[in-house]
Amino acid sequence: MEKETSLVRNKEDNLTSNVTPTNDVLKKNILDLAIPATLEQILIMVVGVVSTVFVGRIGKEALSAVGLINILTNFILALFTALSTGSTVLVARLIGEKNMKGAKEAVRQSLIIAIFSSVAVTILCYTSADKILSILFSQADREVIKLALLYFRLILYSFPFLLINTIISGVLRGAGDTKTPMKVAYIVNIINVILSAILIFGINTNLISVKPLGLIGAGIAVSIARTIGGIIIFTSLIKNKVIPLEIRKRISFNFHIIKRMLRVGIPAALEQFIMQGGFLILQVIISGMGTIAIAVYQIGMSINSISFMPVWGFSMAATTLVGQSLGALKPTLAEEYVKRILKMSLILICLLGSISFTFSKQLVSIYSLDPEIIRIGNFAIKILSLSLPFLCLVSVISSSLRGAGDIIYVTITTFIGIWCFRIVLAILLNRFFNLNIYGVWIAVCIDFAIRGLLYLARFRMGKWKNAVV
Repeated sequence: MEKETSLVRNKEDNLTSNVTPTNDVLKKNILDLAIPATLEQILIMVVGVVSTVFVGRIGKEALSAVGLINILTNFILALFTALSTGSTVLVARLIGEKNMKGAKEAVRQSLIIAIFSSVAVTILCYTSADKILSILFSQADREVIKLALLYFRLILYSFPFLLINTIISGVLRGAGDTKTPMKVAYIVNIINVILSAILIFGINTNLISVKPLGLIGAGIAVSIARTIGGIIIFTSLIKNKVIPLEIRKRISFNFHIIKRMLRVGIPAALEQFIMQGGFLILQVIISGMGTIAIAVYQIGMSINSISFMPVWGFSMAATTLVGQSLGALKPTLAEEYVKRILKMSLILICLLGSISFTFSKQLVSIYSLDPEIIRIGNFAIKILSLSLPFLCLVSVISSSLRGAGDIIYVTITTFIGIWCFRIVLAILLNRFFNLNIYGVWIAVCIDFAIRGLLYLARFRMGKWKNAVV
């Protein structure tokens, strides 16, 4: 921990000194943040793939059910992701300003809000689970809805721990600590894989005997792993040497800190609701196309994460470094960081995209042996692979704009891309050309291209350097 603290403080000194960092220092600052976050996402991606494969072996109905709940979960997480973004940006700015007292108070306020709101959301979702699913996914097969309700209620037990983990991870990244969230992610995902294998398929040895539980086992495994992760990262925050959580203080609200946090958090929340709401509506549309379409969409997005998720680590680095640079009143340095991160990310995503394009059929075959799913999924992966450079622009530049506090533009662009192109175009292609799930993939790729170009234009204009947090 001492070594990690030293690295964070060295990075602060580089950002707040009057000397322009050398190329080697710039690269080191980027990689110190990006590599742990990238490794974290690679692990999450691998485990996500393995978990999807496990569920796929249960049956296409189970795979479709989990796919529906994953979309719904991401929508519910939108509020907490937004709070996490507000915490990341504010903590990064305060550290850039060398206001450590304010940074610690921002951590405390974030967690207080997270705990109260996460418990309330969990109770609401559990008591209304059947109504939520019947309203959103009424067109899906009855068996899929039945399994989805079962799985949803199982994973809801761990929701408060998942949501608190989300907030604390954002806080730590804002402080320049991407290693702790990475370590927690490793523990959570390894536990999830081991428990999933045992509980889904069962095990019978001289030491232990467990009956196969199928989808119930998958839900139990996820809940246990997320609970452990929430406890570990909460403990890590208490022991953190840069922004430790002061648990002995009585619970109270600091409205000045909350106001600064909400200045970023409210537009970020709106952005997330627009984004995740769009994903949810798209899933509702797909659910009316049949079980195979739902399964193909789930597989396609999972494989797409193989190429995209490593770039997510660089996007997190962009958020932190832009926030800290602007907090230190160094807009030119912030711009230089974005350019370097974008170059690294494009090289990485093009390499991984070419691999997924070449082996698209083989990748889909890992998830399902159904010939129809393999045929449609092969098309999906190839077209998604071609759109990955635009997805890279979307991820890196939007994260940079968030780090600067320029969230309103990101929110507007998200609405234009997802609602005006992805959703509307998917509906039109299905209605007038009967393209079904093929039309969805085409609409997704056009969305990436439109948003990527809009973000690139915003970055070049430079107005984001003057955003107030």
